[in-house]
Amino acid sequence: METVTLTYKRPPDRVNHFQQELLYLDDDVIVTSQRVKPSSPIVQNGETVLADNFAAVWFVFTGLWYDVGKVYNLDNEWTGYYCDVLKPVKRRVDAAGKLECFEITDLFLDLWVNPDGTYEIQDEDEFEEAVQNSAIDAELERKARDVLTALIAGVESGALEHQVQEVISRMKFIDLRDYVERLP
Repeated sequence: METVTLTYKRPPDRVNHFQQELLYLDDDVIVTSQRVKPSSPIVQNGETVLADNFAAVWFVFTGLWYDVGKVYNLDNEWTGYYCDVLKPVKRRVDAAGKLECFEITDLFLDLWVNPDGTYEIQDEDEFEEAVQNSAIDAELERKARDVLTALIAGVESGALEHQVQEVISRMKFIDLRDYVERLP
């Protein structure tokens, strides 16, 4: 499987580089996967839904202000979606047009979506701190809040699930779980 480098930025000056497996690429989306190392676990209804070494399949949409991670636990069971509010992805390609790396700038606000469609906003405290410390200006603050509102509407209407399933269909993966079972 081919790997690609993700450059992950977080205002004001945090930059990390992650190697991810490239699963699919077209003009509209980059789909990668990796084992995750979250800063802290997410627990919903007494069940850990995101923790160290869980698998995530990331859908990074061109021109959109969010990405979606489809998360699987250590038993390869789908636990939900992790949606990051971020600036639109930047791609870097080589002379032959092959994706060398891609860059996202995280805007702190996140949304956890359970398989039953319930959801919880994540990292509001970090977002507020970034706003207070001027790491995010007023215009970007409004945009991030608008994106979060739109994401919630997409969850409630079923549009977010449809968007992810449409990409999975294009990828010709019957079940991503079969793939994540083979992740190292």
